Amino acid sequence: MIERTERQPLPPGFAATRASLHVVAARVLGAARYAAVGRLGLEVVPGGFGTPDFGDRRLLVIDGMLSDGERRQPFTTLADACGFAGVDPTAPTHPALEIPQDLDAALTVEPDAARALADWFWFCQTVLEILTVQLEPPEGPSPITLWPEHFDVAVVLGAAGSRANFGGSPGDLYVDEPYCYVGPFEPRTGPYWNESFGAVLRYSQILSGSDARAFFQKGTELLGEE
Repeated sequence: MIERTERQPLPPGFAATRASLHVVAARVLGAARYAAVGRLGLEVVPGGFGTPDFGDRRLLVIDGMLSDGERRQPFTTLADACGFAGVDPTAPTHPALEIPQDLDAALTVEPDAARALADWFWFCQTVLEILTVQLEPPEGPSPITLWPEHFDVAVVLGAAGSRANFGGSPGDLYVDEPYCYVGPFEPRTGPYWNESFGAVLRYSQILSGSDARAFFQKGTELLGEE
């Protein structure tokens, strides 16, 4: 992957698009994969995100539209999206995927915002891939996964006693902008650890010149020292 280091201000409609695509990631893509193989994880792809192959199927969201590899279609409601994917929205699924959303309520997906979100996930995926290669962790990294329930891309790294989640989120109820994070399994204290669950580097800080790779590298150094 090629790392894109120059970030741009977020376009209008980003928060609403993020929320709508989170619903589709969990209630459509995640639910479809879980029903088929009992697994939730998704993956980052150029232009968006999608499921790994399951059976003879793969579902994607590219440029804010649903795709199964042959068809591509926009959607305006959860009912639209489920219909395209052949998902029964009333069927039991993993509790983590039950993001509240009325079937016929409007889902807002602005093209520029969808592209910005896809670019952020691609950036995070790239930085995490570089980090795992540089570290060569003795216990090995977990697969880099886009988790539909949290709607973030993350990897677990570190030796026993210092393992942590390293990841990137497009924003949530906790931080209303994209951010990188380090979430150690054991609580840490000190200036770097600026949130209750670990450390966060916000999108606004990256726009101002902070470096995501340096942020993650500092986290690995501190975890190795403690």
